[in-house]
Amino acid sequence: MVRSFQYKTTQIKAMENSRKVLENLGYEIEFYTKESFLIKTSISPVKKDIRRYDYAIAVIVEDYVQVFIIAQKHVFKRGSELSIGGGKSITDVDAVDWLPYSLQQKIFWPLVDEFSKFNMKIIQDFSEFQFNQIKSKKA
Repeated sequence: MVRSFQYKTTQIKAMENSRKVLENLGYEIEFYTKESFLIKTSISPVKKDIRRYDYAIAVIVEDYVQVFIIAQKHVFKRGSELSIGGGKSITDVDAVDWLPYSLQQKIFWPLVDEFSKFNMKIIQDFSEFQFNQIKSKKA
């Protein structure tokens, strides 16, 4: 789950703008590394029906800004009804590489709107973007 954004400033300025975007949306920054151009937020919970997901946002600033969702899902253990009162947890946490599309949209759309305020546009057609990057380097 990734979205990419194009920027027309320096890499450092794009990094600072990315941090402002996350802070404006209420995300708590867990770590911010200028050396590797990486930002990661703290874990935030979100619910979908009866399922609970936890997610964090990771931002990597290179030739373009990449925004990743890192997610985990809480699932009931098989036989969890036997362990009620036994002091054991009845849920397990599984790392997932996908979220329901509605949750992805709920997370990404505010980010897209906020990035656009800093003149960072979402890259819809990535192959066209790469072609233009290569073409501009040759010129």
